[in-house]
Amino acid sequence: MPKLAILTSGGDAPGMNMAVWAACNALEPRGWSCVGVREGFAGLLVGNFVGLNAASILPYTRLGGTFLGTSRDPGFRAKLPEALRALQAADINHLMVLGGNGSLQGARTLAQAGLCVVGLPATIDNDVAASEESIGFDTALNLGLLLLDQFRDTAESLPRLCALETLGGSTGFLARAVGQAGGADALLLPEEPLPLERLLEITQTAVARHRFALIVASEGYPGLEATLEALSERVGLRLRFARPSHTLRGGRPSARDRLLARVLAEAGVEHLANHRSGALLIQQGQPVLVPFEQLEPYKTPFGQV
Repeated sequence: MPKLAILTSGGDAPGMNMAVWAACNALEPRGWSCVGVREGFAGLLVGNFVGLNAASILPYTRLGGTFLGTSRDPGFRAKLPEALRALQAADINHLMVLGGNGSLQGARTLAQAGLCVVGLPATIDNDVAASEESIGFDTALNLGLLLLDQFRDTAESLPRLCALETLGGSTGFLARAVGQAGGADALLLPEEPLPLERLLEITQTAVARHRFALIVASEGYPGLEATLEALSERVGLRLRFARPSHTLRGGRPSARDRLLARVLAEAGVEHLANHRSGALLIQQGQPVLVPFEQLEPYKTPFGQV
């Protein structure tokens, strides 16, 4: 009986559980068995496998995070022989990997070793090269927007310089989307740093218009706190800096993320059943299998969300 192993890797993303369920649900009618890898690539190295079935996973689909657990292991390539031994011992030669750029590179390493591997983009950062969407991004976007709306409520009541920091690593896709959807006055993005004088001009215009200024910044913005402190002093408004941090990674996955996870997982099963490897990316709204060798570190050039 063919056997598929599924692992979630890197930062957790709402919708990962849905993808695991959708894969198992699509596999079972084919007569395949499905196992989960606990704790990501770290669990793969020691053969930490658990049997899965669609019925038992279904309750997790409405929850954020990943019930399988996850980890980060930048040195996975050097430990590849250990992973291959664990997979061989469990009679596994098909894998589905959910995660961001680092996770997909790990999937590429396994595919180059002769395994059949499909990688699904799952990261709230939405920075997987050539993919229009990634599992988890929409949920994080909606939570960030809710926080920005609530920030605006108090800013309108008691004028302040309000800055909301989002996650995003070294990219600003999430911050840009939150700021654009919420009508922020200024965006601070790692890819597009603003000179302080230009940021001051934007902020002063906002304050003159509606007595306060609302800024959305990505965590990767260079010198963020110092920039905001200097801006507050120049503008003459007290700074209120909100850093929700990893709360943006949690929460029940949105309908869009659940549907995206299901579409990608079901397409991934189809490719694995036909012994095709690659990264399954969203292009022009459809899942497209891209050879791992064609993946870039990040989306380039930086574009509109």
